[in-house]
Amino acid sequence: MRPHAEEFANAGGKLAVIGNGWPAMAKSWAEHVGFPPSVAVLTDPGRTAYDLAGLKRSVMLTLFNPLSVARFVRASIKGFRQGRTAGDLWQQGGALVVRPDGKVTYRYVSLGPGDHPPPAALVEALKRAA
Repeated sequence: MRPHAEEFANAGGKLAVIGNGWPAMAKSWAEHVGFPPSVAVLTDPGRTAYDLAGLKRSVMLTLFNPLSVARFVRASIKGFRQGRTAGDLWQQGGALVVRPDGKVTYRYVSLGPGDHPPPAALVEALKRAA
């Protein structure tokens, strides 16, 4: 999402990333990834936000998912190297578009590591929510 932070802002949104490690882990990760200051990098060690968003937590989706292996190979070919894992290893991610009034207008539930919505879909959802 980092390369698309400006697109989110131009579509009227604010990008926030929520991890599940401790604050020092989130700070270190954000610096490593290089998010611009406009991106809010937050953490929820208790995973309450993940539960409320209906996101999945699964050993099976993490370790025994053939698509996850394919995504890992694709990312490796592109030069991505997984660093030290921080936070809950089994927690899958997702993406939400939330209006200022709290209404969720878009939800994407990841089904394994490397499963992300296309940034263009998030930008389009932002524009529709505005």
